[in-house]
Amino acid sequence: MHRIVTFKIDESLLYQLDKYAKSRRMTRSEAIREAIMNLLAKAGYNIAKEKTTILTARSRSPIIEVPV
Repeated sequence: MHRIVTFKIDESLLYQLDKYAKSRRMTRSEAIREAIMNLLAKAGYNIAKEKTTILTARSRSPIIEVPV
């Protein structure tokens, strides 16, 4: 299940992101997810989908448990 996340980004960075996504035939969201997964993997997190468990403490605050 995907959650909607809103954040601010500089226009020039957004332009580069869109250019990157278009060149790889992916959506902006797919490019952002890929970038986040690469960042987490580089930091040593195990980002395999089948091993990630989402626990919800409150309906608006999910806790993501990532095996390390």
